[in-house]
Amino acid sequence: MPINSTDKSEKSVEEKIKNIESNIVITQWIQVVGVLSEAVLLTKLYLLKDNDNINLTGEGKILSGIWVQTIGQLVEATGVTKQLETLDDLTLLKFQEIAVAGDLLQSIGAGLQAIGGEQILAEDGIGNIYENIIP
Repeated sequence: MPINSTDKSEKSVEEKIKNIESNIVITQWIQVVGVLSEAVLLTKLYLLKDNDNINLTGEGKILSGIWVQTIGQLVEATGVTKQLETLDDLTLLKFQEIAVAGDLLQSIGAGLQAIGGEQILAEDGIGNIYENIIP
């Protein structure tokens, strides 16, 4: 009897793990929808400003950063989803690498946004926000 009890407990834990992993996948795709919506809306906003040289401005860098983050989130969500679907370790590793690449893209996008924000502050005469932080 105790063996069956342990088996049920292990199955229960495995079921909980699979349920949590499924919820993580759902959350990843919710984030994709959110960041994609933000990217589309910001693009529309910037196009309404009718700025011919937007790519050279801080706003252009922010917009580029948002789109890089969006692509990164999509890549990460795809990798995480495929991890849940795979059965063999080699394929699992491949999809983990894809998820990490998505994280890297998101970080690059955030960096672009920060550079764009810094440029906007400098253009507005506020100056370099890092002057007091970075010697």
